[in-house]
Amino acid sequence: MWNGKYPGCQETFTGWTDVSLSPIGEQEAIRTGRMLTEFTGRVDALFTSTLTRAKMTAHHCWWAYYDRLEEQYRQQKQYQYYNQPNGLRHHTDIVDHPYQAPARFVIDHRLNERHYGSLQGLIKAEVESGVYGHAPEDVRQWRRSWHAIPPPLKDDDPRRVAELRMFMNICGERKVPKSESLAMVAENRIRPFLADKLTPMLDSAYESKSLSSSTEGSTSDTAIEGGTALIVAHANSLRALIGVVCNVEQDPLGLALKKLESMNIPTASPLVIRYRKTTEKGCYYPVDDALGKEAKNELPVHPLSSLPRLRKQTHQTDQTESTLARWEAAQNNAAGIEIESLID
Repeated sequence: MWNGKYPGCQETFTGWTDVSLSPIGEQEAIRTGRMLTEFTGRVDALFTSTLTRAKMTAHHCWWAYYDRLEEQYRQQKQYQYYNQPNGLRHHTDIVDHPYQAPARFVIDHRLNERHYGSLQGLIKAEVESGVYGHAPEDVRQWRRSWHAIPPPLKDDDPRRVAELRMFMNICGERKVPKSESLAMVAENRIRPFLADKLTPMLDSAYESKSLSSSTEGSTSDTAIEGGTALIVAHANSLRALIGVVCNVEQDPLGLALKKLESMNIPTASPLVIRYRKTTEKGCYYPVDDALGKEAKNELPVHPLSSLPRLRKQTHQTDQTESTLARWEAAQNNAAGIEIESLID
């Protein structure tokens, strides 16, 4: 089970091995979905991989997210109703509109975890200690480096046969990898995913918001936020996505790539990254805010708390806020940069 965290659990190289999500993983996903409702920015679309653990995480996260939004809407409507003068209580349009689900829930194999080749299914501690004959430095490079490729699966390996049986009807036999580096994930899977799925959907969401704003006759000078996607994927496919959006291979000093290679990605830890398209097809650049200023940081990946917090109604309890505060404190003590990913 993924996200095991039970007594005696040993961490393995999972990769494309399709395992279920643990009960602890389910609770983490539910907690994350609820947290997302405490900040501005509504999710226009949700993307996840074909692997069961990611699909289950996405399901629990989105169910908790939408359930909490509905609860907030009902509480807001009730609160506003009972705080209106008696003569105005017959009006039903106190709240603008209920919160809506995203237009699409997209499952895409290109968000699958990086393929660990012949390391898949092996216990990490045993591989690192040389039980299978691999040098510790080689193992470290396979895990962290952008370019290093783990030893591939052989065609007659039972793991390879099982993977072909499971995935060839989803993505085609030629696209079921035998092993991958992060660079291969970025080039072969993430770039096409950004171009074919994510960016067009975010463009559509932006156009819809622009049309809605003009229809309502808004005269505000505030920039219209672009589309917002929640991406529920895996540590390495997310690292590859960050690498593409932040152009880590084009950094002349290599600082962004070094940061990315050392990035630690715990489970269920949402982070925010904003980006825009360039005029050149398939190219992007990260930005600092909705105004589109190009980011100065080499790897501008921000914690969820970087988003503006929603103003709470006075009738709501502080339970969610205190839970979020404890969670944020725990994340601040964790090593490295964390991402689950909320792509804005």
